[in-house]
Amino acid sequence: MKKLLLVFIASVFALPTFASNGERIITKLVENYKAQNGISANYSITTDQGNTTGQIAMQGNKFRMSSADLICWYDGKTQWSYSTMTDEVCITEPTDEELQMVNPYSIISNFRHSFNAFLMKSDTESNHEVLMKPKTPKSTDIASVTIWVSKQKYLPMKILFKMNDNTSIVIVMSNYKCKQSFKPSTFTYDKSLVPEGTKVVDLR
Repeated sequence: MKKLLLVFIASVFALPTFASNGERIITKLVENYKAQNGISANYSITTDQGNTTGQIAMQGNKFRMSSADLICWYDGKTQWSYSTMTDEVCITEPTDEELQMVNPYSIISNFRHSFNAFLMKSDTESNHEVLMKPKTPKSTDIASVTIWVSKQKYLPMKILFKMNDNTSIVIVMSNYKCKQSFKPSTFTYDKSLVPEGTKVVDLR
């Protein structure tokens, strides 16, 4: 769960146009996200190890995720992760790439720095399909990211990560609630949400 996100471009001559349109869609998506202030949604994450579902609250670069076996808080610098498997809370300061595997908007908002975006032909009329490829493939474990963006809401509906080791991560988002107002404490560790006496391990 902590490591938790397609096609090759058919014509080299079409790349400039596709890249421009893909970047335009991602830019509009990021601008729309920022305009919402706070957003909550349901999510489903599928990996080679299985599937998990839960809820996520996001505001700027902060988020809180919760599912049956994990609660994760991130305040923009520090991340607290509680797992029912270890019955521990681990404190870390995750890298940008680690955040990309957890927070859908991390990779979207930072695409200009490390990814090129290409507009693909979508299988559905309701979504744009944008393929993102790393500018420097050797610097990341991510081979590609495909994002399906709602044409009506300009929010991500599905994100597919393909990794260099041939594994994949699929994130599906639903039941969006926009313009939410979250207190800062929403994104910091709340011991009342974990069993009393839970061990806290500081890995910073």
